[in-house]
Amino acid sequence: MKNILIIGAGGCGREVLQWIKDINAVSSTWNIKGFIDDNPDALEGLRCDVSVVGSIKNYVPQPDDRFVCCIGNSNVRKQVIENLEARGAVFESVVHPTSIVAESALLGKNVVLYPYSIISDNAELGDGCIINMHSTIAHDSVLGEYCTISAHCDVTGMCRLGDRVFMGSGARTVPGAKVGSDVFICAGSTVMSRIKDGMKVIGVPAKKAAF
Repeated sequence: MKNILIIGAGGCGREVLQWIKDINAVSSTWNIKGFIDDNPDALEGLRCDVSVVGSIKNYVPQPDDRFVCCIGNSNVRKQVIENLEARGAVFESVVHPTSIVAESALLGKNVVLYPYSIISDNAELGDGCIINMHSTIAHDSVLGEYCTISAHCDVTGMCRLGDRVFMGSGARTVPGAKVGSDVFICAGSTVMSRIKDGMKVIGVPAKKAAF
């Protein structure tokens, strides 16, 4: 079995720890080596049977190590992955056994698919995307790199999302919507048309946020 190290001991990382255990329950795949986090006390007071074994800044990747990055902030996740890859780290995707991925779908590198996520016919995910619980990427939709899709989101058919898009819980897009890069879609919002790069939007229909 390969060693797996989880980058980030926050909520996302601890959730992915459980998804890795679920994968191992189906087929022994990884030896869970520990968390990598710059806060050595990140797990203090929490119920967790895996410890922080090093810092992101100082950890030296070993030949048998594999990594999964579980940092919710898309820009930070991209930076951490690229920095560690430059130091020789090899990243893995984590796909929960209950997620559904169509045969025609394309997944980039270093993606994380939470339980009950669905990647439908001819959908595409860029490198480093995280798709949370009960979220759907419908047919022919394309997500750029390092998008973060929270729980219970619905990217409907033929949509285009740029790089580093964040969708809050329960957000959705109508079919054919276009979302630029570095867009923040607040929880519960519905994108009805086109959202320009760098915007933060809220509401139904989603409009530029006033905060």
